[in-house]
Parts: sequence; C-alpha cells; structure tokens
Amino acid sequence: MQLRTTGALVGIVAMLGLSVQVAAETSAEDAKKYRISVMTALKGHMGTASMTVRGLVDDNGQLTGHAAGLVSGVAELHNIFQEGSAVDESEALPAIWEQPEKFAAAIKKSEEATVAFQVAVAGGDGEAIGAAFRNMGKSCGGCHDDFRVEND
Repeated sequence: MQLRTTGALVGIVAMLGLSVQVAAETSAEDAKKYRISVMTALKGHMGTASMTVRGLVDDNGQLTGHAAGLVSGVAELHNIFQEGSAVDESEALPAIWEQPEKFAAAIKKSEEATVAFQVAVAGGDGEAIGAAFRNMGKSCGGCHDDFRVEND
C-alpha cells in the first residue's frame, strides 16, 4: 500500500515539475525575432486566404484553418511588442509605445475583423466571406499605416 502511495506521489510530483514553466526575461532581440515570426505567419495566412477567397485555389477546407490561424495570430499582437524591442532595422514605429491606447484600439479592430472573417467562413456564404476578408485587410492596413515603417 505504501509503495503504491509513494508511486502515485512520485507521479504527481513529476507531472507538476513538467508543468512548471521557468520565467525568463525576454531579450529585446528575441522579442523582435518572435514578433517577426508571428507577423510572418499572419502574412502567410493572409496570402493563402486571399488566394482562396479570390478563387485562385479551390477551398478544400483550408480556409477554415487559415481563418483560425489569423484569429490566433492577431490575438497574439498584444504580446509581441515588448518595450525596447525596436532593435536594428525594425519596422515597428515608436508610435506603438508612444500611443499605447491608439495601438491597442487598432489591435482590437483587427481582432474583431478576424473573428468576423472566421464566422463568415464558417457560414459558407461567398459574398459574406469576401466582405469580411476585405474588412479584415483594411483593419490590418490601418494598423500598418500608423505603426509600421512604410515599405516600398
């Protein structure tokens, strides 16, 4: 009986040990790399969703996954602009940190637009999907206009 209890306790302790995450200070460079990774993933989901919405590729169910990826990635935007992470050749403008309320409002618009796109995709109405996709693109562009270095 005692062996059984000891084994159970060892198992519980092992599970708890695996579930504890070590809190580490993220360097500005790593924060920037993570931000670039998230934004690259969003760009990929936008590009593939665009091709599907425009009928350039058949939707074999992938649009649902891309819509979910967009929702997930946009939700992460609140976490990827660590103060001081505009290092090297960053496309992030200082306005992100100088106008945090405006930046948060722009993210909120994008979150709402991506969720609306996901809902439209689930509904299956092509016109609603197209309208929601355009609205989502505008919300992304609105943030880029004010908070990202203009690209040629």
